[in-house]
Amino acid sequence: MAGLGKRQNTGETSFIDNVTGQKIVKLGGLEFPPRKVWMKTFGCQMNYHDSERILSHLKDLNFSHTEEKESADLILFNTCAIRDLANTKFYSQLGEIKHNKKKNEKLVVGVGGCVAQTEGKALVKKYKHLDFAFGTDVIDSINDLVFRSYAGDGKFSVNAWDRSTDFSIETKITHGSPQAFVNIIKGCNKYCSYCIVPYTRGKERSRKCKEVVEDVRKLVKYQGIQEITLLGQNVNSYGKENNESLAMLITELDKIEGLELIRYTTSHPYDVSDELIAVHGTAKKLSNHLHLPVQSGSKAVLERMLREYTPEHFLNLCNKLRKANPNIILSTDIIVGFPNETQEEFEATLKLLDEAQFDFIYSYVYSARKGTKAAKMPDSLTDDIRGERLRYLQSYQLKIQEKLRAPLKGKTLRVLVDGQSNQKGIKKWKGRTNGNRIVHFEPVDADKNYLWHWVDLEITSATALSCQGKLLKDHGKKIESHDFQCSLG
Repeated sequence: MAGLGKRQNTGETSFIDNVTGQKIVKLGGLEFPPRKVWMKTFGCQMNYHDSERILSHLKDLNFSHTEEKESADLILFNTCAIRDLANTKFYSQLGEIKHNKKKNEKLVVGVGGCVAQTEGKALVKKYKHLDFAFGTDVIDSINDLVFRSYAGDGKFSVNAWDRSTDFSIETKITHGSPQAFVNIIKGCNKYCSYCIVPYTRGKERSRKCKEVVEDVRKLVKYQGIQEITLLGQNVNSYGKENNESLAMLITELDKIEGLELIRYTTSHPYDVSDELIAVHGTAKKLSNHLHLPVQSGSKAVLERMLREYTPEHFLNLCNKLRKANPNIILSTDIIVGFPNETQEEFEATLKLLDEAQFDFIYSYVYSARKGTKAAKMPDSLTDDIRGERLRYLQSYQLKIQEKLRAPLKGKTLRVLVDGQSNQKGIKKWKGRTNGNRIVHFEPVDADKNYLWHWVDLEITSATALSCQGKLLKDHGKKIESHDFQCSLG
């Protein structure tokens, strides 16, 4: 079974049926008429990137994507094992699919991703309507797995690791937008005490810098991509085994004509190098936003988390980044209620929020993940205490955000429009700035489609969570010049 990115000789052939006029794909003696696949993705950007790859591969097997479960011939779930909420939603929706299976006996159901990597065999055994499960490192073999199911192979689970020495893939996208996720490194070597990722994604391995640059160059030239997000469980570790670095990669990507914006996620503070910090001041196309997860402001809690840095080290990074790029906007992740977190330790996190001045945060109560070190720790905290602390922290942070964003009023920011919103019955468009801030605006022409247009907006009001803007200029789907004066927010 091939690993991630290694499915090269697909073996599919096609012909046109003389009777129906439809395209028929043939693989291994089986004929695949046009079919539909419905897919639900849970979790992080990496999971959504994986889903894009899966849907792209399934096109070769004559599957088209549908938003309607009832019309699907194949139902797939791409799962996340990080958060309890995602897990709960997945199990609930998987259970409900049995009703679809009763209505359509030919329906094929599969589960992939992080949950399938660790629990695939148990899932297939427990859920009678589940046909197969597949782990994170075999997603590029999805057509082979679907073939096995349609060929009559019984319920099965595949979660083998890719043991090849090189990590090489080509980015596949199906959405048609000018944005693309580009996977540059997989796996994680950190083993934070609360995190299941090393057990679901394996060890770190990076793509070669030359391959990534050529990959992005093709996306820009042939598919109109203007904004990329470089992905990895620990993207700051990129390239170590190849004597390369994230800073080197960004410097090379910065040279690609037609590429407008570079983002990257997820970062680990321990691996933020001085070289990378310097690039935040020199790369013209690198986003002015950096998401840097701190998790806690308590030194003792960070030690129990095995995070490898102190609050002082983290705040020093923030200062260095702001010195390199005075326009940089920082955000973070916070885990509230880590096992036996004291009130004093919780207050240390509030103190860090004061000092770091994050533009926004993602905050969660701690939830134990089976198989991690933290899950075995004695814990005196109750759900009530955790919930109370989370609500207080979120309220505390919103006051900081309100203060930080108030000066935006009157400024002009450039936004890539990515969707619509309805606020108090008023139809508006919305998008994100270079600095990842959401801005809503009313269209000048109610019938005009602004989707994926670059627009300049004058900020008319700013709250802790979003901004309202007035449309000043519509650049269309391409920017005529690299004028970044309107894109620093």
